[in-house]
Amino acid sequence: MTKSFGFGKYKLIMKKRKKVRKLTPWQKLVSKYGVKGAKERYKKIIFKEESEPETAKASLQPPPPSEKEEKVSLFIDRGAPLQEHYGETKIALLPRDPRWIYAYWEINEVSKEETRKKRGEGIFSRSSLTLRFYDATDIVFNGRNAHKQFDVKVYSEIGNWYFQVPESGRTYLSDIGLLTEEGEFITLARSNAVSLPKGKISEIGDEEWMIVKEEFEKLVKKMQLDKSGLSTKEAMKILSRRLEEILPLGVGSPIPTSRKPK
Repeated sequence: MTKSFGFGKYKLIMKKRKKVRKLTPWQKLVSKYGVKGAKERYKKIIFKEESEPETAKASLQPPPPSEKEEKVSLFIDRGAPLQEHYGETKIALLPRDPRWIYAYWEINEVSKEETRKKRGEGIFSRSSLTLRFYDATDIVFNGRNAHKQFDVKVYSEIGNWYFQVPESGRTYLSDIGLLTEEGEFITLARSNAVSLPKGKISEIGDEEWMIVKEEFEKLVKKMQLDKSGLSTKEAMKILSRRLEEILPLGVGSPIPTSRKPK
């Protein structure tokens, strides 16, 4: 009766039968020095074999490649990691594009304790943490003379976010504070001012910044402005307004309702 054995035992037997493949001298050179380096060394070996006696040929064989290849680790110095918070009450603004501002804010425990002493222990529970943005274009801002202002409620004492503003080409700054149930705003910190670029075609028609004449004429004909009898400057203004209307604003925080400061 024949003796049966499993598939695993059969695999083990077949593995033992496999012969170990030996590398040729050329393959050894390639594995150690690469193709380019192997070619140079192989030529030298052949030349020496032809010119030297048999007894010296044994010493010319290249050493076998090392079993453990040397690993090269790449280190990139990225500097110290950014802190999640800095332990101070502050708000900072950065412009992103004509309609968006990036804000970072933080309220520390010292400011919270000082506010509780002045306004009562429950002031934070009775109020909403709010960012109040001011339009301070072309003025020396004193906290009460903004052209417009709008509020955005936030829900973290340490945070950062992108905020869309109602109008491009303006200068904005922001306070972080508490908006009470009675409508009083208690300022905790004030930001730097940022000026946003105008999100439209420049009305200055000098040669350096003018669009190509042919392209401008195409746009004017497309909008039938050539039949209106308008001057080039007037046509440029209408074209700019039209482009502002059709350009997408992007996705993110909604435009808050603006209101005049009290």
